[in-house]
Amino acid sequence: MNLDWYYTFLVLSKHLNYHRASEELFLTEPTLHQQIKKLEKHLQVNLFETVGRNLTLTPTGREFIPIVKKIIATYEDGIKKIQLKNKKLETHLNIAVSPYIATYLLPKFLPEFFEEQPSVGISITVLQNDIAREIENNQFDIGIAREEPYTTKINSEKICEGKIALFYPKNDSQLTEVELFQKYKILSDNHPVYWNKVKQEISEIVPESQFVSIKDIAVTEKLIEMGQGISYLPLYLKMTLNPNIATRIPEEISIPLSFTYIMTRKNSEAIELFKNKFKEFIVFEQNKVNF
Repeated sequence: MNLDWYYTFLVLSKHLNYHRASEELFLTEPTLHQQIKKLEKHLQVNLFETVGRNLTLTPTGREFIPIVKKIIATYEDGIKKIQLKNKKLETHLNIAVSPYIATYLLPKFLPEFFEEQPSVGISITVLQNDIAREIENNQFDIGIAREEPYTTKINSEKICEGKIALFYPKNDSQLTEVELFQKYKILSDNHPVYWNKVKQEISEIVPESQFVSIKDIAVTEKLIEMGQGISYLPLYLKMTLNPNIATRIPEEISIPLSFTYIMTRKNSEAIELFKNKFKEFIVFEQNKVNF
């Protein structure tokens, strides 16, 4: 996934016409179609549908517009801040991150980093897979993802994001954890490691449990908000999610931990600075969470 898909989605949602959207974006219509299809495949939802001869947004597509605007605005604001600094940039870091990191961590972290380190320039690329391989091939200075890199050719540090909590619709706060399993579909696989064990433990408690694989946390959040499911997510996300979503510490399953991996192959003062600031940020975010 990359930010171009988000820009394409917003322009097409404005025009609801592939020809006019392609003219604004200076893209061919086939390329525009391809970007939308890749975004829908990544999100595992349909954003547009054709009614007669007219292109229209699906309900999910309409719900997705403010999410995309927020992501793009935060990213562009961060870029503008560093570009407006009077100091000349002394060094530049190319960083590859997973969609989760781009959506939930960088919008908070980057403004703080830009403010403290105006002499360090940053370029962000969002990759769905193979971040470790890109670092190994020296395509990026730093990689940040939730999937453990299985290679000895790069350096990686495991950063604990903290405990996992159950996220569910707030209007069902009176239900027990088991009753939530019975009532709702369980939105799984939004983390590459802990879900196999979680699904096994839930199935032993409620054999008829229904699991729906949704790898994108933004989509998971929206479905929980709409009363369409429950999920286990990093506890600190409770500070950023919709107030209609409630959280609780799991009681029926063992509580997994969520980890993020920061990967490098090269070393420099700027790389070490970024790594240390990012680790401090994760610890600070965890400490802010209280039940």
